[in-house]
Amino acid sequence: MLSQFVAQYYEELITAIQAAMISYAIYSLVLYPLYFHPLAAIPGPKICALTKYWILFVSWSENRNRYVHHLHKKYGPIVRIGPEEIDISDPDYLKDIYINNFDKTSFYTQFANFGSFNTFSTVEKKTHRDSRKVSAKLYSKSNVVSKPFQAKIRAVMSTLLKMLDQNQDRRLNTFHLWSVMAMDTITSFSFGNKVCKSLLDDFFGEGEAVIKAFMIQSSSWFWTTQIPQLYDLVVPSYVGKASKIACDWINSQFSECLEKDPGNTNTLVGVLMGTNGEKLFDARRARSEIFDHVAAGHNTTGTTLSYAFYELARDPKKQERLRAELAGLNGGNLASTNHQSLLYSDVEELPYLSAFTQEVFRIYAAIPGQEPRRAPKGGFRWRGSKETSSTFIPEGTVVVMQPWSLHRDPTVFEHPEVFNPDRWLVDDEQKLRAMNRQMMQFGSGSRMCLGLHIATCEIKLCLSNVISRHDVSLVDGYDYEANAQMKDIYTTIPRSGDMPLKFRALVV
Repeated sequence: MLSQFVAQYYEELITAIQAAMISYAIYSLVLYPLYFHPLAAIPGPKICALTKYWILFVSWSENRNRYVHHLHKKYGPIVRIGPEEIDISDPDYLKDIYINNFDKTSFYTQFANFGSFNTFSTVEKKTHRDSRKVSAKLYSKSNVVSKPFQAKIRAVMSTLLKMLDQNQDRRLNTFHLWSVMAMDTITSFSFGNKVCKSLLDDFFGEGEAVIKAFMIQSSSWFWTTQIPQLYDLVVPSYVGKASKIACDWINSQFSECLEKDPGNTNTLVGVLMGTNGEKLFDARRARSEIFDHVAAGHNTTGTTLSYAFYELARDPKKQERLRAELAGLNGGNLASTNHQSLLYSDVEELPYLSAFTQEVFRIYAAIPGQEPRRAPKGGFRWRGSKETSSTFIPEGTVVVMQPWSLHRDPTVFEHPEVFNPDRWLVDDEQKLRAMNRQMMQFGSGSRMCLGLHIATCEIKLCLSNVISRHDVSLVDGYDYEANAQMKDIYTTIPRSGDMPLKFRALVV
């Protein structure tokens, strides 16, 4: 009976099944994500609601930060950028997401090195907390301003000043220069002076070679963090060779430090492999930790200083103003032939230097893009805005905030695209609080950058030492508009990898 029925209505049954399958596909792939998904009320381009591959394509094309910022300007402080992903640009949620510590996503696991995780790549909260605690004291402000650390960084600054004197009026790739300077600082901090040698002393040789190896190694950022499954298929072999050079360079210093100076608790190696870290860090994990600190520590500071000096070169009046504030320091003896570094304690709180540095952090945050987290068990509620009503965000949703947008909020920063250090010198505590709560240049919460005090110290000392002794200028004929823009990637660099500037010693 059934077989007769099927035979009689076979074509109709096949048609009905096909129609049901097509209807289900339309519902699940189109109607549900657009109109019935819990995130359907969050505004954004329809293509973002339909597929995660659109925002991946935007990331691959190195336009994500600017694209998401454009969406915020169009749709408001919350936008849907994927079927299960939202981006929020509202400082009220910094506490909810980062200080209250939503879980990291698997995005971060790809920052492991030497086949081992490190503090930054750790997703699990307790492991991260225990790992971070081991080196937290070494990175504390009290240690950064201590005599032993200040002696190290002032020695680096003196070498930098000597190098600039020897290369006056020469076109210098200052992105490489500041990166090498920062590399000397972080390796001295990590391995100690008995092991690390100054790359600044051989800037045009080993210095640039090491920096280029790290740059090439990080150029595969998209495949490493977004689609690691395809890494071996699409990443050129020269990236692997550069990665090996960078890893070998770290490895050799790590091994030498263990041999020559293993018990030095003023080095990162000594702390990780000493009594505080031995329960958590074996040699491989310590190598992974140090590689992460060295890679992040030189790149971000190098980028920040590149744009700081670019802004000074663009506007000689800012140089003069900063120089006037520095006049009289070091006994007034700031001739270029005197390579003794200024004291950080003398420059740390200088008003214009601090305002200038803060404005560099705002416009040129070295990590301007996504800091993804995952909505916790039970989800949370978007409290609403004039553009979007209160909406429940289900658990597991990827929640992102990006400094690029927070730092360019026109309701907080007047003319946000204009570089204006004076905005930080207003006599208005309420306005200053509003601006400071938007700032996310070092992240936020328990996972914010460990090296923030070192970075701030390096940047202020470098600016004050160089500008008090040298005039900085742009290179004629170089297209800064095309080549010096911030590359739209996770850890930004100048688009061309070059920031050419010239330095000339001041006549005293």
